[in-house]
Amino acid sequence: MVQLVLLLLTVGHALASAEELLKITFWIEPLQRAEFDADMVVVLKELDGMRLDIKVSDVSMPLTRSEDGKDMQRFCEILASEGTSIVIDLTYSHWPEGYNLLRAQGIAYVRMERMLRPFLEMLGAFMRQKRANNVAMVFQNSRDAEEAMQQMIIGYPFRTLILDASASDNPRGDFVQRIRDLRPTPNYVAMFARGAAMNGLFDKAQKGGIFERPTEWHFVFLDTRDRVFKYKRQAELANRFTLNARAICRSMPMPDLYCGSGFTMQRAMLLNVLRSLINAAQMSPEMPQPIYVECNGTSSSSTTATSSTELATAEPELEAGSWLNWVQWSNFLTFAPPVDRYPDELEAGQPTEVVLPALTFAVNISAGYYSSEHEAKTDLAMWSTLGGGTLRLLNETLSPARRFFRIGTAESMPWSYLRRNEKTGELLRDRKGEPIWEGYCIDFIQRLSQKLNFEYEIVAPQTGHMGEMNEEKEWDGVVGDLVRGETDIAIAALKMYSEREEVIDFLPPYYEQTGISIVIRKPVRKTSLFKFMTVLRLEVWLSIVAALVGTAFMIWFMDKYSPYSSRNNRAAYPYACREFTLRESFWFALTSFTPQGGGEAPKAISGRMLVAAYWLFVVLMLATFTANLAAFLTVERMQTPVQSLEQLARQSRINYTVVMESDTHQYFINMKFAEDTLYRMWKELALNASKDFKKFRIWDYPIKEQYGHILLAINSSLPVKDARQGFDNVDAHENADYAFIHDSAEIKYEITRNCNLTEVGEVFAEQPYAVAVQQGSHLGDELSYAILELQKDRFFEELKTRYWNQSNLRNCPISEDQEGITLESLGGVFIATLFGLVLAMITLGLEVVYFKKRKNTLEATITQVIPIEAAEEGGTATEAEARKKAAWHIPLDKHRSAKVSPPPSFEVATFRGKKMPPKVTLGDGKFKPRLGLQSRRKLGALDDPMGYME
Repeated sequence: MVQLVLLLLTVGHALASAEELLKITFWIEPLQRAEFDADMVVVLKELDGMRLDIKVSDVSMPLTRSEDGKDMQRFCEILASEGTSIVIDLTYSHWPEGYNLLRAQGIAYVRMERMLRPFLEMLGAFMRQKRANNVAMVFQNSRDAEEAMQQMIIGYPFRTLILDASASDNPRGDFVQRIRDLRPTPNYVAMFARGAAMNGLFDKAQKGGIFERPTEWHFVFLDTRDRVFKYKRQAELANRFTLNARAICRSMPMPDLYCGSGFTMQRAMLLNVLRSLINAAQMSPEMPQPIYVECNGTSSSSTTATSSTELATAEPELEAGSWLNWVQWSNFLTFAPPVDRYPDELEAGQPTEVVLPALTFAVNISAGYYSSEHEAKTDLAMWSTLGGGTLRLLNETLSPARRFFRIGTAESMPWSYLRRNEKTGELLRDRKGEPIWEGYCIDFIQRLSQKLNFEYEIVAPQTGHMGEMNEEKEWDGVVGDLVRGETDIAIAALKMYSEREEVIDFLPPYYEQTGISIVIRKPVRKTSLFKFMTVLRLEVWLSIVAALVGTAFMIWFMDKYSPYSSRNNRAAYPYACREFTLRESFWFALTSFTPQGGGEAPKAISGRMLVAAYWLFVVLMLATFTANLAAFLTVERMQTPVQSLEQLARQSRINYTVVMESDTHQYFINMKFAEDTLYRMWKELALNASKDFKKFRIWDYPIKEQYGHILLAINSSLPVKDARQGFDNVDAHENADYAFIHDSAEIKYEITRNCNLTEVGEVFAEQPYAVAVQQGSHLGDELSYAILELQKDRFFEELKTRYWNQSNLRNCPISEDQEGITLESLGGVFIATLFGLVLAMITLGLEVVYFKKRKNTLEATITQVIPIEAAEEGGTATEAEARKKAAWHIPLDKHRSAKVSPPPSFEVATFRGKKMPPKVTLGDGKFKPRLGLQSRRKLGALDDPMGYME
């Protein structure tokens, strides 16, 4: 039994000694150390599971590439102590000293390409098809980011920014913040990660608010586990680049071992390379033995120099030992094309640098996009490493994503403003919680985005308005954002100033010349129903009344005492004439003011002379009143407080101001400075004149000093903080004693919205509005051409008609300037007529009451007379007969009765100045005395209903 155990041990020792050992030295980068060691543990475990006759002994050597020769010293120690059969170079760049040593000693050498090179070349080809000009690339770890930096040395066909997502201690912030702060904003973003790590990167991007335009995002999966990505719906329309797991496994000789859950491209490549080398060592007639080299640590005595031309043309098989000729690489491995630069990145006449061919993996990468509706039709292109790396489009064209620009603007009516609630003034927001922009410039931006096919974000300045330079020579506002790169384009109410043109580039103006103007409130005229009474002063009205009363009294006086008046000279006037009593005199004097005239004039010459003089007074007074009334109403309607800036500066009743630190405010400051400078220069010139001093002897200073007074008045009125406050202040002053000096375009817009405002004076300090870009920006020519085309299409005229809509003025109430004299101005005339009508109605009522009262008194008197008449006739009478007889008898007093006149069938003529005999009356045969004139006047006409008194 003991002999059997010894025999087994002897056989086992013999077999163990029979196992060959392949010593491999790996040149790696320091950043690769941790991941490489982890991958080698898995790879060696896989090789042990294959039970191969040749084992692998590995030594990893990080290259620091320091100038003190420590890399060579370390490599010499490895060669002297452990020896090596082959060196596998995983570094990013060639190490010529070590490579020359290997060639001199006949040590096999194989170079492996960077793991990310196929993915980076694929992305470069894809972006070239989309005509991309800038890409931000995010990598899951520092090793991948370093490989991308090495690829940048070769060259990308676009501008790129490489970000390491694992560098959380980066002083510039994580990758989310850095992408958000990028200026200009990148048009494309690519994320390189394995399937599980991609979820974490996307979650950060989404929470950081930078995943806003899915079509500009590209997810590059570095392994075959792209299906573990759980944000497919959120990333809809975003591009994805995936590996075909089945194709990769079919290209390997042992798919079951390589395509497990821990599969990575680096592990697969290391496993394939080591397995191919082991197979070659087994097939080789002689087992490759480790080579031990004694060297001084800095250089080898046996090292021979190799020129760059020899390195460039050498084949990898010949560079290695003879046993490498037996190597049969698997279908998974291929040699990367030795191209160092993209052809379009080379300068004219510059030779192409070629590096040693390196092993890489053969892989097909599928390019597509996420879609929940057309999952089967989402592939866009295929990329393969075979044939030097070609991109095969599955669709006819690969449309580039819409460009994205940050456009700067600032609130200014009606150019660009935030939508607000009309009642509360609160900002209105969209579904994303962002404020809603509107205005002339916003419509302009939308049209430009459609014409040039780009997306945009509107950015308002954090400080300042349009842009002013402070004492530190720094710009704020829209101009400052453009200078610092916060925005790509500035489209706002931005005027072209020379100092601004020093830091930014202006494009062709998009709006005609605009300048500064003055807005003032239309004066609210005090309405009065008796405005016509204000034409003449109170003392004039009192003088007219006094003249009327005095004239009336004098007419009565002259008619009464003149011997030639109709009253005192009845023989000369046998016909009925007007008797000028005091009442008739007043009526004559009053009606003489009317076109109807006063009627019959006095007969005496003295009275007619008085009346003629009075009529002349009336004619002149009426003409004066009419002329003054017309002039008064016309001048009142045409009256405006000021007509120009000069008039505004010369007066003191109207206060005026501007917006604080606005372009208008700066204009007056500059003009004040110019006035002071010119005055100082003129004074020095005049005082220093020795020969021509007589020419400076003038009475007035030749330069107007009005801007100094204007600026002083503005500062005393306190400039407002914004235009809205300025317009509100103007509207609040109904007496038109407040003016606001501001941009003429904004004033014209406000006038179309507020009927109380009006623009006075002419526009001054005219300047155009224009689009601005950064100095030297490539967008200048493209935008300029688009603006000129829009001008040709009359687009800006349409915008002007839309925002400066003059038809809104039709809704304003018609002013007196347009409709003439209003009822409020002359309503007192109608009131006077109405007052006369009411007074006449009151008089009529009094007359009716007075008549009824007299009638009742008469009836009561007649009732008392009836018994006396019946007794005189010697008989009795009924009440009806008594009333009938009472019609023929009118009592003169209590003791006698008068006889009434005969019936109207007998007409008796009366002669003035002669007493007529009593009339003969037919009736009962009795004669009764005629009623006296005084009694008849007391009774009145209504007491004789039959008309028999005559």
